[in-house]
Amino acid sequence: MVKKLTFVLILFALPFMLFAGGSGLYLGAGMGPSFVNTEISDINGNELKLNDTDYGYKFFGGFRGSGFLGVEGGWRDFGKVKTDVQGVTLSSKTTAWDVYVLGRFEIAIIDLFAKAGAAFWNTESSAYDNTDTKSETFNGTAFAWGIGAGVHLGAFGVRLEWENFQLEHPKNLSALTLGVTYGF
Repeated sequence: MVKKLTFVLILFALPFMLFAGGSGLYLGAGMGPSFVNTEISDINGNELKLNDTDYGYKFFGGFRGSGFLGVEGGWRDFGKVKTDVQGVTLSSKTTAWDVYVLGRFEIAIIDLFAKAGAAFWNTESSAYDNTDTKSETFNGTAFAWGIGAGVHLGAFGVRLEWENFQLEHPKNLSALTLGVTYGF
């Protein structure tokens, strides 16, 4: 799966690396581990803990003006986490659209940034054993924030970031992504 995602990221980034520009607009893609810690109700209504990690990916774009502030938005898939607890298999899959206000500080070719905004999320959770399955779908809007650092060489850039999402289901969700960007 990681090989496929890497291939998709390279195919996505390659056309953008062929053109140069400088309008402040950028596109990017990233991937990395998602960390989920939540509770899921089993078939009998018992709350069971799900604490697991999977790989996710995201596609994003934004605008950085000549000043300190910018805006960024994108779509992400956090992957599907799955574990067995007391004979019950628990799984959770979350996707989200997000929009941020981005504050950045640039030192030569290095960007340091922080961002805060909203995530419009959807989670599909299930609990099943040998006899029955219980599935639930949750969605909503939640606060999201992140910090990161990047290096840019002309229009091409690489960045590492940590993002946290204050969702209802799962209760604790965060992601660490390594991404590539291309500015126009």
